[in-house]
Amino acid sequence: MHRMVWVGALLLVVGQAAGKEKMIPLSAQDAEALRGKTVALTQHEPPSFMAMTAGKASFALFGAAAMASAGNELVRQNGVADPAGLVRDQLGGALGQAFGAQLLPLDATPTKAVKPAELARLHADADYVLDVRSGGWNYAYFATQWGRYWVGYSVQVMLVETANKRVVSNLACAANTINDGEPPTREALHADQARLLKHVTAALGARCVQLLGREQFRLTAAHMPVLPPALANTLRPGTAPATLTAATDAPAPSAEPLTVGEQLAVVTPVEVADGGTSPPVQTVAVVEQA
Repeated sequence: MHRMVWVGALLLVVGQAAGKEKMIPLSAQDAEALRGKTVALTQHEPPSFMAMTAGKASFALFGAAAMASAGNELVRQNGVADPAGLVRDQLGGALGQAFGAQLLPLDATPTKAVKPAELARLHADADYVLDVRSGGWNYAYFATQWGRYWVGYSVQVMLVETANKRVVSNLACAANTINDGEPPTREALHADQARLLKHVTAALGARCVQLLGREQFRLTAAHMPVLPPALANTLRPGTAPATLTAATDAPAPSAEPLTVGEQLAVVTPVEVADGGTSPPVQTVAVVEQA
């Protein structure tokens, strides 16, 4: 029972961002058309944070409601930021640098619009809309080690041309810390106003920025977003670099457009200020049929 629910939590985080929309990397033609154009930035309410513990997992649908309630309370009380903000700021800034796109002020209030036509109508004054929406985020216990936890996050990024309500780019990313060689306890994630959880969720968002920058918007190294200073800290002091997956073991990003059904996985530790590394983050982008 616990194993089935645990697997369901992983699929939830990965699947919500991927959705059923066609995945579309930015083409060279659309990249050229983007130059100098105005881009509106949306914001959405974050999805419920699913705090999955062994006890709550035993109660099926009631347990899911309890997970969402506990997770949302954790996020609210400790001010854990939705990583979508980091993803939007980093990718939006990169589009400005790479293509000279002019970013309009962020929407003052969250929107419930998710369809391209709705987003285009909402921002008819802009040439494009950059819509960044978190699909899911969570922590969950390991099926074979109930006292230890992994953290997951997923996000979908869509660029819409408002004049014809066309999606010119759309890609989803899901990241997690399942490959962390020394997973933390729930108490560690909660300690010090959820400091570790804040760092890990931000790191997951940053990894998605790096992957989406390369695979969705085809950014060169010169225009790739730099990790924000807030991430230049050791996520978990004492983690030995020898237990981590080396960045050189990760497959190189594809130089060709992604094909339907292709899955790109990148496992990379985040560099930190003292020369060490954080726990590795596995980032996955999946290309799906429309």
